[in-house]
Amino acid sequence: MSTEIFQKRVDGVICPNCTYEISARLKRTAGVSSVKTSYIKSEVTAEYDPAQITEPELEAQLAKMGYPVGKGRSNLLSDALGVLCIAALYFLLTWLTGIVRVPAAERGMSMGIVFLTGLLGGVHCIGMCGGIMLTQHNALAYNGGRLIGYTIMGGVFGAVGSALVFSAGLKSAVFVIAGGLVILIGLQMWGVPLLRRLRPGLPSPCGRTGRPFVIGLLTAIMPCGMLASMWFVAASAASAAKGAAIMLVFGLGTCVCMLLFGLLGDALTRKYNKYILKASTMLIITMGLMLLIKGVQMIA
Repeated sequence: MSTEIFQKRVDGVICPNCTYEISARLKRTAGVSSVKTSYIKSEVTAEYDPAQITEPELEAQLAKMGYPVGKGRSNLLSDALGVLCIAALYFLLTWLTGIVRVPAAERGMSMGIVFLTGLLGGVHCIGMCGGIMLTQHNALAYNGGRLIGYTIMGGVFGAVGSALVFSAGLKSAVFVIAGGLVILIGLQMWGVPLLRRLRPGLPSPCGRTGRPFVIGLLTAIMPCGMLASMWFVAASAASAAKGAAIMLVFGLGTCVCMLLFGLLGDALTRKYNKYILKASTMLIITMGLMLLIKGVQMIA
C-alpha cells in the first residue's frame, strides 16, 4: 500500500485542545494512518492512502470540523468582535463588583472575584491537565488533591507574605504582575501566534499516572501562569490563613469546569469546545485587566 503526506496550515486553531480534536477525528477516517497537528504552526500533517481518500476529501473533512485550510490564523472578524466584548465585559464586571458587597480577600480583590477567576481559569486547567485527569479515572479524588494542594500553597505564600512589609507600591506591583500573567494566559488561549511558542510542554505532575489524589496534589506546584498569579495574590494577603482561603476559593472555582469535564469526558468539548473556550478566553483576559488596573489604581 502506497501512502502520501498531507501537510497544510489550517485556520481556527485557537487552543491546544483544537489540535487534539483534529488528530482524534482524522485518525478515525478511513485511509488515514497517522496524524500530527502542531498548535504552534496551526499545521496538520497526515499520512494517508490515496486509494481510499484524496487530498480534497481531507480538506473537506477539516472544513467540516471548523478548521478550513488557510494561513493558520483565527477569524479576523471574530477577533475584532472579541476585543469589543472584552471592553464591554470589563465595564460591566467593574460596575457589578462596585454595587455588590462581597467579602474582601484583601484590599482591591474580593473573594467573589477570586472564585470567578478560578471558574474562568478552569478552562485553562482543562487544556493543561484535563486529559490527565481522565486517565486517573477518579475526578473527585483528583480534584480533592488539587484543592488541598492549592490550600497548602496558599498558606505557605500567605505566611511568606506576612514576613514582608507590603507597601502600597509592592502590593500594586503584585496585582499588576498577577493581572499580567492572567492576560498572558488568556492571549495564549486566544491563539496569538507569537505567544504560542512560549507555551511549555505538560508539566511533570501532569505527565504522570498513579493515585488520583496524589497526582492532584502535585498539580499545586506545577509551573502554570494562572496558578502563579494567584500565589502572588495569596502572598499579598500577608496572612497564612487568608492566603490559604484565597487559594481554596480559587481552587473551588477551577473545580467546577474540571468536574464537569470529568463527568462528560470529551463528548461536550468536541462539539462545543471552540465556542466555550472563546467565551472563557475573553472573560479570562477581562479578569486579568481588572487585576492589572486594580494594581495601578492602588498607587494612583
